[in-house]
Amino acid sequence: MSTALVLTAVLIGLPGIAVALHLGVLALASLAYREPRAGDIALRFLVLVPAHNEECGIGRTLAAIRADKRVVDTVLVVADRCTDTTADIARSYGALVLERGEDEEPGRAAARQAGLEYARALEWDAVLMLDADSVIESGFFAACEGGLADGVQAVQARSESSHGGSLAQEMSLAAFTLQGITIPRGRDRLGVSVRLRGTGMAIRRELALAHRFRAPASEDLFFTLDLLLDGVRCRHVDSARLRSEGAGNWGSFGGQKVRYEAGRMAAARTYVRRLLRRAVRHRDASAFEAAWFLATPPFALAVLSLAGAVALAALAGAWAVAWVLAAGLLALALTLITGLIQARVSARTWLSLLIAPWYVAFKAVVQVRAIASLLRRNRYYGPTARA
Repeated sequence: MSTALVLTAVLIGLPGIAVALHLGVLALASLAYREPRAGDIALRFLVLVPAHNEECGIGRTLAAIRADKRVVDTVLVVADRCTDTTADIARSYGALVLERGEDEEPGRAAARQAGLEYARALEWDAVLMLDADSVIESGFFAACEGGLADGVQAVQARSESSHGGSLAQEMSLAAFTLQGITIPRGRDRLGVSVRLRGTGMAIRRELALAHRFRAPASEDLFFTLDLLLDGVRCRHVDSARLRSEGAGNWGSFGGQKVRYEAGRMAAARTYVRRLLRRAVRHRDASAFEAAWFLATPPFALAVLSLAGAVALAALAGAWAVAWVLAAGLLALALTLITGLIQARVSARTWLSLLIAPWYVAFKAVVQVRAIASLLRRNRYYGPTARA
């Protein structure tokens, strides 16, 4: 047995074990998720929709909103540097429209913030943010309203990817089952703060106006972490459901993932130490869990970490180590299966898992691109190209 080889296997596998432990616990907890009890509350929602050249799909989004919203709710579309008919379509559905010109700061963070600043003069109790490609289900407004009862300051709806005709879209759907269903259900059940995901987040007025959307990538993650450092716990509402259109091809899917991973790494650099300090000083489990999430690699890289470590341990003849690492791989597999079952995905999505080895390699390339974008200090990440 080569001691050096075994130590290398352990070091390579540790990040994957950390992810497997984290996600495995959340997946188990998600099975015991219970919807927050809806209280007796009446809220006026401001529905804020940032949109950049979304003429092809925003009609579906606004039609679903119009079918479910109440008379007291207000819809505001931020037409962000649009060169198409997005603003005209929004007005045709009765929405207020704030148009931002080409010389204004780009990005969804700037668009969200501009909408909030404009809405200071409007009457509303909570803001409900939806992406221009998100379609809500019936009962969405009532579910969000009920989730904000009993002093809850912010909630996140169940967010899923739409079914599509391409393999990239099916892989997007599979990936979203963890981030949009299993992980938030598990966090909510364990009593730690749920991450707000941009589309489908509902925030009380005072809280929304007291903080800013400010990051070039994953502005919703930065916003959530700011709330967490202030002691605000966000909840998950599973009965408030929406689906968003996934990337239509591997190129746009990769660009979307680069934005997510760059945002996650930037957040880790900014927040991990602060979260750990809060976790120690205030015995805050939410801060500790958030720091754990930021300090560990994404799911696909955890799989790569453990697979490589198992191979090295087996090569060294360290079978006990290899079995422990393999157990981590099994935990990740069961976590993904839990998500797919909870999402009730189709057979086509299950079949897309046959290209899992390709997807892991693809995500490794995405990670390298995300690191490069951080080193270049990118200040803008373009919107995802749709199918």
